[in-house]
Amino acid sequence: MIIVGDVMNMRAFDSIWLAAPCEGAAAREVTGVGTLDHEPFTGGYEVFTQGEFVFTTLGFADVHPDLAEEALLALVEREVAAVAVKPVVLKELPPSVAAASAERGVPVFFYEGRYMERVIADLMNLLDDDAAEWERNHLIDLILAPSDEHAVRSTFFTIAGVTGATIQCMAIRAVTDDGASLRALQKVVEGVLAGYGERWDDVERTFVCRYRGMLLGFVSFKRPPLKAIAISDADLAKCIATAGPLVCGISQEVSLGEGDLAVRQAMAALRTAEREDAGIVRWTTLRFDAFRAAARSDRLYARAADLLRSLLFDYDAEHDADLGATAEAFAAAYGEVSRTAEALFQHPNTVRYRLKKIKEVLSVQDATDRELAALLALAYLT
Repeated sequence: MIIVGDVMNMRAFDSIWLAAPCEGAAAREVTGVGTLDHEPFTGGYEVFTQGEFVFTTLGFADVHPDLAEEALLALVEREVAAVAVKPVVLKELPPSVAAASAERGVPVFFYEGRYMERVIADLMNLLDDDAAEWERNHLIDLILAPSDEHAVRSTFFTIAGVTGATIQCMAIRAVTDDGASLRALQKVVEGVLAGYGERWDDVERTFVCRYRGMLLGFVSFKRPPLKAIAISDADLAKCIATAGPLVCGISQEVSLGEGDLAVRQAMAALRTAEREDAGIVRWTTLRFDAFRAAARSDRLYARAADLLRSLLFDYDAEHDADLGATAEAFAAAYGEVSRTAEALFQHPNTVRYRLKKIKEVLSVQDATDRELAALLALAYLT
């Protein structure tokens, strides 16, 4: 949504200021743009509609100044979004117009800047960009709705043109909560991700868009990761940190057909980052919070559980160990070491050593055995 405040921040203006006080002027929604170049014929002001930002020089009132007052009153009466007057003919707002502006809440501005055509073109581009962003938001809403993997792949291609094997998502909020800051941050993040893609040969495409008060960044890879946590995972976090002050959640790298999960993971990580004031949080390090988020979606729950099991599986494959089997038995034994040892036909001290190693692999070294049992119970619930 474009508001009057967004228009006021356009670079096409050298300066723009309220001609008279008008409460809530900057927050009015702008849905279109109009111009008033000459005095309309009888009833001609009906062509202006609610939500239009109208630009005028009021040049037709050069000989008859009363026509300027008449025109401005008519536009205020039509409840346009705002009126911007280049002070060529009119240098001061008539009291009657100032009073109507305050009563109706329709702001009237004076502005200095480039040719009116350039100002209008910039605003039309802004409105077109907003319309395209609305369409992307709609498509992302479709991704987050239940759908099959083919549909997810197709929608991601429509949104961002990605065709890779896997995708990773970032959900990002600006530190200051306003549209202008988000747009500026988007440009920075786009550049940062483009640089990231140049450093990694496996990156197929990067893309950033705005979505409901946040940014969603996507990195598509040509090949699946070799392990549960991709080698590029930590580097991506470091890369995003160079974009400046922000709050960010980063998803796991998942298959493109599961891209909806990447969006959900990134948003869940972002919520943790906001709650804990942590700056950047990776889904692959959330642990307990991952399961809290997964409770909202069966597929997301399955991915969270699979991540922990895969970390243990990767360790076992590399070290010829049995952490996975120990973890599953420990969860089944509700955290009782003696029962776990009996189930595995191992000495209790062997189980205790493996539990210590499991905590290291899962990055929960400070967890008690009881807390580890609760975590593993969730991981092996399915």
